[in-house]
Amino acid sequence: YLHDYPHCWRTDHPLLYYAMDSWFVRMTAVKENLLKFNDQVEWAPDWVGEGRFGEWLRNVKDWAISRERYWGTPLPVWRSESGEMKCVGSIQELQDEVAKAVAAGLENPDCPDDVDLHRPVVDGYTLLSDTGQPMKREPFVMDCWFDSGCAPFAQWHHPFDNESTFNASFPVDYICEGVDQTRGWFYTLLAVSATVFDNMAYKRCLSLGLILDAEGKKMSKSRGNIVDPWDHFNREGADATRWYMVTAGAPWNPMKFDPNGVRETYAKMFLTMWNVYKFHADYAALDGFDPEAQTVEVGKRSALDRWILSRLHTVAADYHENFTNWQFHKACRDLEDFMVNDVSNWYVRRSRRRLWDEADSHDKLSCQHTLHEVLETVCRLVAPVSPFMVDHIHRNLTGTSVHTANWPLGIPGTLEGATADAWDKEAARATAVLPPQDLDLERTMALVRELAEAGRRIRIDAGRRQRLPCSQGWIVAGPDLSEFHDLLAEELNVEAIRVENDLDRFQRIELAPNFRALAPKARSEVNNVAQAIRTAEDPESLLAAINDGGADVLGVTVEPSDVEVKRVEREGFAAQTVEAEGENLHVSLVLDMNDTPALLSKGMARDIVRRV
Repeated sequence: YLHDYPHCWRTDHPLLYYAMDSWFVRMTAVKENLLKFNDQVEWAPDWVGEGRFGEWLRNVKDWAISRERYWGTPLPVWRSESGEMKCVGSIQELQDEVAKAVAAGLENPDCPDDVDLHRPVVDGYTLLSDTGQPMKREPFVMDCWFDSGCAPFAQWHHPFDNESTFNASFPVDYICEGVDQTRGWFYTLLAVSATVFDNMAYKRCLSLGLILDAEGKKMSKSRGNIVDPWDHFNREGADATRWYMVTAGAPWNPMKFDPNGVRETYAKMFLTMWNVYKFHADYAALDGFDPEAQTVEVGKRSALDRWILSRLHTVAADYHENFTNWQFHKACRDLEDFMVNDVSNWYVRRSRRRLWDEADSHDKLSCQHTLHEVLETVCRLVAPVSPFMVDHIHRNLTGTSVHTANWPLGIPGTLEGATADAWDKEAARATAVLPPQDLDLERTMALVRELAEAGRRIRIDAGRRQRLPCSQGWIVAGPDLSEFHDLLAEELNVEAIRVENDLDRFQRIELAPNFRALAPKARSEVNNVAQAIRTAEDPESLLAAINDGGADVLGVTVEPSDVEVKRVEREGFAAQTVEAEGENLHVSLVLDMNDTPALLSKGMARDIVRRV
């Protein structure tokens, strides 16, 4: 009969089970309280509290709390040969009991205030029972998880000291550990608190998924697939590692740890952020920029500045909200996308020429202030996850550590003793340090960027290189984007951007036969009729006739269902259509693809400049 057999997890040797005398805590007596307190905990994810942990509690067994080991917390129970017992609860109680035993003639070593409460010292004390019999300590230590379960009060030396501190912090706001702790720390915290304080131990619990190797296998020294953390930190950096582990996925899902992913995170997030900082710092040093000396009101800055500051407000608010709702991975991914795509790939790229101005212009100063404010706030948002590089940047920007700066979303009324439950949203809002938010401007800029991307797609589809300018571009339909025409013209490399209301100016009708509908009518003439539809001299007029009751083509009445209508660009034009965010409105970009000697010369000049 083949069956599973227990083996030592360290040596892989087979194990033998023995029935041993043990001390138990009768957890079955408080089962209902355990379930009640667990229902009051906010679990992330829910299924751990309701399922894995909840099922463990519903089938709770008495806790075998004693161990036959040498090191550990000694079981504080003394027993006489006749079975009388005493449980000692403090050093003072032990000193009093030792004094009674000595007074009764029993020999004992000294029991000072700093007595070592471990074996073999405590084993040397003989106490006196109520009937005058000597008592020896039970030769057990306690389950080490009992020590961990006592953390909420043991950390404050409660009940002997710090009662007010303990009362203010218990139950604790938040704990976090691996999902394997459902039978470990999560349970013993609840078990000790339920039996000792008749209360839950924690209000919120985040259960983390296990960290696996890059192939999804459990890490093990015997398998040789572990990652030495210090070697990894020295090679890849702690900032990138921490950010990678948060953004890799929801924290409760198992994570495949891949050092290559850490390198990609460093290159994408931290190298980008450092380059943006250096870009700002270099120009600030050249111009002697002092953020305190001369400020520019946000309302008087360019639309590009006001847009990136509004995006900063939106992203920071979402970042805070996602953190409070356990969505750490989404918060950090959104912030990374903001830093890479909004700040670096769009704002900085569109602002370079503004900082090239040798004069101290209002626009240049606005750009410097905006970059400074964006970097300062992003540093504060990143700091809780990846604290090192952003502290260096923040010190250089402000002269102070990022870790002593206020949270951009404000502080919850009071910093001392503030808990998640005491968060005062109104007080926090009043102390927030975020720039003004303009959602309409954000939507408008999103459309501008969509049109810029549409222009790149047009060039790729047409095989036209980016440095060869187009004479004109047209925006067809949509909101007024005149404020951004110059920006779009530069981004798209066109001489001018204009507005057009009718897309028909740039497109023509092309008709194709629908053979499935046409064949039963035309029969043997189907190919001839199809060719006539394709090659019609005036497809617009033919389509109008078809839609007006049908058109006669080679003796066959062609109806709307017999044709497929396509709109194609006229010769020399190319177009792409995008949808305006939140408006269910389609906006088209049309580029004039005709070349002139002047355009070709400009394109060649740009190629030469790039190569030189």
